[in-house]
Amino acid sequence: GAVPTEAGREFVRRAQEIVQLADALQAEMALYAGVRRGTLNLGIITSLQCIDFGGLLSAFCGSYPDVSVNIVQDGTHRLLELLMDRKIDAAFLNRPMSGIPSGLEFVKLGEDVYSLAVPTLHPLAKREQASLRELRDEHFIFHQTGQVASELCLAACRAAGFEPNIVCRSASPTTGLYMVQGGLGVALLPSEEFSARKLKGITELKLKEKIVKEVGAAWRKDISSPLVDAIVGFSQDWVK
Repeated sequence: GAVPTEAGREFVRRAQEIVQLADALQAEMALYAGVRRGTLNLGIITSLQCIDFGGLLSAFCGSYPDVSVNIVQDGTHRLLELLMDRKIDAAFLNRPMSGIPSGLEFVKLGEDVYSLAVPTLHPLAKREQASLRELRDEHFIFHQTGQVASELCLAACRAAGFEPNIVCRSASPTTGLYMVQGGLGVALLPSEEFSARKLKGITELKLKEKIVKEVGAAWRKDISSPLVDAIVGFSQDWVK
């Protein structure tokens, strides 16, 4: 039941800042010595297919074999909090609708364009394109509350004039596809999911109203770290 005092919370915040600065200094000194080593704490979201994050990270580790990478997986808003609290060094996430906090830098690396997933027996399945306005009476499998994808899709539905009837939520796009396959409803999902998961019983429809989610890397402005510079620069070269 014990909780820190206001002074205790400030002590922890300052201590975390000192540790991060010390780590950055150690990495920078190693770089001057011609040795690229250290630990990089990276935050990532679930869906990063549009930048082939698995291939990116593998290639980065091959180029920097003495750098240890620690992965923390969570939603965009939580990763932004971890960055602000200095608990991770950089994060690969979505640009939130509310924007990036002022203390952080963000560079766009790619984007997800959303499509509509429907069961193959659905009346719309014979078409190649659909409008969101046609979906007001549908049951939706939606992203989890607090995910940027949920905010974008909810805003798109409201702009089309209706509040979506959400029957189920899932943080995983793959799980959403399985639910559509089972006939539970329809789902708005990144188009990359359809090519990555070839599932029978599902039809992809393009949307007349474009829903686009920006994917990129974020890091603190007030920390100079050669390892963060390395992963950000490597990522930008990777997506060119």
